Parts: sequence; C-alpha cells; structure tokens
Amino acid sequence: MLIPSTSALQALVTFARLGSITATADHLAVTQSAISHKMKALEEQLGFPLLRREGRGVRLTERARHYVAEVAPALETLSRASRTQELSGTLTLNVASGFAGSWLAQRIGGFLAKHPGVALRINTPRRYGDLGERRNDLYISFLLPEEVPVGSTHLMDVGFFPVAAPTLLGGQMLPDTQSLTTLPILHLDNRQDWQTWLTAAGGDMHSDTGVVFQDLQIMEMATKAGQGVSLGDHLTSRSAMERGELMQVHPFVLPSQRAYWLVRGKAIPSESATAFEAWLTAEL
Repeated sequence: MLIPSTSALQALVTFARLGSITATADHLAVTQSAISHKMKALEEQLGFPLLRREGRGVRLTERARHYVAEVAPALETLSRASRTQELSGTLTLNVASGFAGSWLAQRIGGFLAKHPGVALRINTPRRYGDLGERRNDLYISFLLPEEVPVGSTHLMDVGFFPVAAPTLLGGQMLPDTQSLTTLPILHLDNRQDWQTWLTAAGGDMHSDTGVVFQDLQIMEMATKAGQGVSLGDHLTSRSAMERGELMQVHPFVLPSQRAYWLVRGKAIPSESATAFEAWLTAEL
C-alpha cells in the first residue's frame, strides 16, 4: 500500500491552492527549500512528475492536478478525524474557595483555551478539607497532614500574617502585637484563628471579640473596606496587596499546618482530569 508522507501531501495540496512555492512555505511556516525537498521526495515515491516550469514559476502537471483532486478530500477527512480526538466531556472540580478565588479564577481561561471541548464545573466546599465521598473528578483542598489521601499531590504551603487596608493604619506597620487591642479584629470561621497567631507571635492578649465570617471573600471585602484587621496569606491576599488595597501590618508570618493538595476522585481519572492536572502543575 503506497501511502506518502502526510506532510508532503499537505505541501502538495497547499501548493495547488496557493500556486507558488514561496506562498506554500509561508503558509506552512517552513523554508522554500523544505517545500522543494518534499515535492522531490514525493515525485520519487509516486513515480511521476508533479511540477513543471512555466515562465519564471512552476505549475502542477496534469497528472498532479488529478492526484490532488483525490488526495485533498482524504487529507480533510484525516484532519476532521484528528479534531474529534480533542478532549471533551464534563470535568468537575472541587476547589477550596481561597484557591479558587485568588488563583484559579484568574487563570482558568488558559486551560479552556488549550481544551475548548471540556465543559468545566467548579464547586467550592463549605468547610476546609471537605472531600466528601470524592465523587468529583479532582479536588484542590486545604488539608491537614492527617487528612491527605494517599497518592495526592502537594501544591503549595501558606503562612498567615495580619493585613489591613492602608488607610486604617495610615500605611504604617503595627509596632507590636499589643497594638491590635486598639483595632477591630476580623475572624474566619471562629476566633481561634487569631488566638493561634497571637500565641505564636509572642503576644499575651486574647482575641475574643470581633466579627466572625464564614466566607473568606466576604472577610477580605470587609478588610479592604477598612472595617478591621484580618489574617491573610500570600495566596489569597497577593492580588489585593499588589493593587494597594491591602498591606501586611505585622512582620510575623505563621506557617499554616494546612497546605493545598490536589486530590483525585475515586473514579478512574478521565483524559480531561489528567490534562487539567498537567496544566495545573505546570502553571504552579
């Protein structure tokens, strides 16, 4: 069975459409010499001439025109068959809200540009480390070491530090932890977050007042609006700090016991899930 190189056939069909070696080379992003070599090799394999001189240029021979008429539809069929192998179907992600809002939301278009056939769904859990029955395809979760399933992939660590709107403190850092007693404190989930940070930072005050938020994004909005000081990190607070909406107001950073992990669902990974995992790790 005589089946020439598809790249050589593509060069021939492109030449038949554009009418010149130069235009063909430009269209296929190769050199004119490469096109000439492909044509010569194809002539030798087929056993009949493809081009003939005509003035200062070259034209297809009569036999080559008939050959192109039969080959061009076959190449288009191959092209369509290849396109049908693009990733498709639904990919469901369960992503911690901090990671989803502060990192993934700004970059997800990059994955969809590479895999436009994937219908993506992003869920956010109601609490840290909520893996449920792992029915979703992939999880990006903020987990304690003992919560991490075997085979998971570590994505990033974080550390917590106080952040506030620059206007709240006149753009100045806090001189010590005791200065926090004069400021409204904003908590996430419960009041233990600040108490843990204060103890590690060497403070002797207790954080038993202040508003408790159940949603990280809402707490950040209140912080940016100058309503108090909250605990941020370089993932969730980075964009707001770069825009000048938030600033770190104390130098102490408390490493979190939790970290972001990529956890696979219990089903056999789909091609879409595998592609997303490769894209995610490359981006990070």
